[in-house]
Amino acid sequence: MVEIRSVVVEPPRRFVPRRSDNRIVINVGGVRHETFKTTLMAIPDTRLAWLSQSGNISCAEYDPHNNEYFFDRHPGAFAMIINYYRTGKLHCPMDLCGPLFE
Repeated sequence: MVEIRSVVVEPPRRFVPRRSDNRIVINVGGVRHETFKTTLMAIPDTRLAWLSQSGNISCAEYDPHNNEYFFDRHPGAFAMIINYYRTGKLHCPMDLCGPLFE
């Protein structure tokens, strides 16, 4: 007598990357900053919050070739601004003057 066993082989699981549609790239003065759109929406009715809304890809700052927004501003100051969006607190190094944030 021959015993027959059945073996169920599952196909390998496909790697499903995290959805990147919540991420946004903002190039400020040649430095690329990547963050989440939800971070930019933390302070509504601001220029950065508007970028996070769908349909704003046609704005003048958007570069479709690099899939990023470009602003000709001080990149170090922008790092402080994006941290303000993240934490709600503005920390300004002594080497940056206040008018850079205007």
